[in-house]
Amino acid sequence: MKRPILTIGITCYAEGDWLRECWESLLAQTDPRWEAVLVMDGTEDRRTIEVFDSLQHPRLRKERLPENRGPYPTRNRAFELTETPYHLYLDGDDKLPPDAVSRILATIERRPDAGVIYGDYQLFGGYTAMWRYPEVVDPDAFLTSQVLPAGSVYKKSLWEQLGGFASELARGNADYDFHIGVLEAGVPVVHLGGVLVLYRVGHTAKVSSSYALRYHETHEIMVKRHPRFFADPKRRERFLANGERRAALAHKAAGNLPRATELARSAMRRGLWRDSALWPLALPRPWRRRSSSDGG
Repeated sequence: MKRPILTIGITCYAEGDWLRECWESLLAQTDPRWEAVLVMDGTEDRRTIEVFDSLQHPRLRKERLPENRGPYPTRNRAFELTETPYHLYLDGDDKLPPDAVSRILATIERRPDAGVIYGDYQLFGGYTAMWRYPEVVDPDAFLTSQVLPAGSVYKKSLWEQLGGFASELARGNADYDFHIGVLEAGVPVVHLGGVLVLYRVGHTAKVSSSYALRYHETHEIMVKRHPRFFADPKRRERFLANGERRAALAHKAAGNLPRATELARSAMRRGLWRDSALWPLALPRPWRRRSSSDGG
């Protein structure tokens, strides 16, 4: 077998037996031209530690971080341990379809210029669904959402060129930020066709969603990090407004209505004044109470 050109970087924290399922999905690959690194993020979860310690293979290297650093520093460490030209990162509770490596390598052979290779997500676990990603990426679509999936195949040289995942976004949106950097650098991205990752839903210990309360702050960080992409004031304001919108809805769900109102009003001042989800938050409270009591 020729030396692999693809490393599958698995990061784990509290996946327990799901980590073994993730590893077994690598062993089930129809194409064996891969190697793997497994990095554990300072967990105290006993079952995850037991599974981590039990996994042994000639193509597997492991590292246990002494303290919890967050998902993106852990993924950065997996990249640092990678000795191949390409890296696919995978959360420890997710899996790969059996033909994933085969299709990745075929895409690399077909498009060696691609810096990022991505595919669709098949959701499983708590429910089943499909996340489909566009074959042609519109940069302006990034103003409202993360257009590329987090778990994708990256050239390691690209990760090095962009400085890895930003440390100031260690707990969330670092992949969003990284992909904006990819667009800013003009690096080709390619959809390999079909499903790349089997993504588990319903895992309460998955990456914390508490960062949703800080969406507006992470958007401000991204704007500062990518001045070329956000050089157009209208593009910048729209992106900041959408960060405030998402944070406003997260604060509403958390029961923090004063902060939700503040963020909603700011988002509307930035241009989202027609957004029907923001109006109920932006209206003065006495009006909201009257509207509710009147059935309006």
